Amino acid sequence: MLKKIASPLLLATAPLWFSQAALAQAAAATPPNTLEMSHDQQNLSNNSPDWRETALRYNRSLGVRHGLDLTVLQASRFGLNDEQLLLSYVRPLSDRVGLTADASASPGHNFLPQRSLALTLDYGFAPAWLAYVGLKNTRYTDTTIEQGLLMVERYIGAFSVAAAWRPVQALGTATSSHELRGSYYYGDKNSITLLVSDGQESTQINSNQISLANVSTTALYGRHWISRDWALTYALNSTRQGDFYTRNGLRFGVQHIF
Repeated sequence: MLKKIASPLLLATAPLWFSQAALAQAAAATPPNTLEMSHDQQNLSNNSPDWRETALRYNRSLGVRHGLDLTVLQASRFGLNDEQLLLSYVRPLSDRVGLTADASASPGHNFLPQRSLALTLDYGFAPAWLAYVGLKNTRYTDTTIEQGLLMVERYIGAFSVAAAWRPVQALGTATSSHELRGSYYYGDKNSITLLVSDGQESTQINSNQISLANVSTTALYGRHWISRDWALTYALNSTRQGDFYTRNGLRFGVQHIF
């Protein structure tokens, strides 16, 4: 299923059950750089101004399952503006184990996290099976949130399915959420994913207040290549944030490899 790993970003995180020879061949045939510009707009049900995000992302493939990703983001919420820098690094630790390190920082942190750090290990324990375990620490101005990740993913032909559990420690309370995800890979390098999640998560009530709430999300997102070097990325989502508000959003991006 080499069509799934044909882009630089996916090459960096390709499933461990692909043969190393096939991965190396696909990596050599794919341009190492990816540039994406995207815009996200979320409409809130409580008559608050729309949330907006514009992002510029650059990815550099450094080899098989090895890559660096940098994103600069500008966001608008609650009548305020914020900026954020996100960095992600992926590398193999062995033929079966991979490591992903993610970090973010917001100079103004008016509503975005002041900083975050996450580490995730993935392990290919059987043909077409992957397991993930991770930890994430997120610091807001007055609140720190600790989140874990346990996930299992299975590839079946042109499809994949995943189930995840995310325990959370925040505001003196331990809680968790669950996630189910299914993906379909079609054509040469295209994909579409349906995600549903439910559980207690940290919720931003306003620019100064973080609370725990029952959060339910349904999202559809994907990528469709329109030529050898250009792709469109998209996402549709509906998220109910407890009794505070419902967010309905659309994200659209243009991606170029070179």
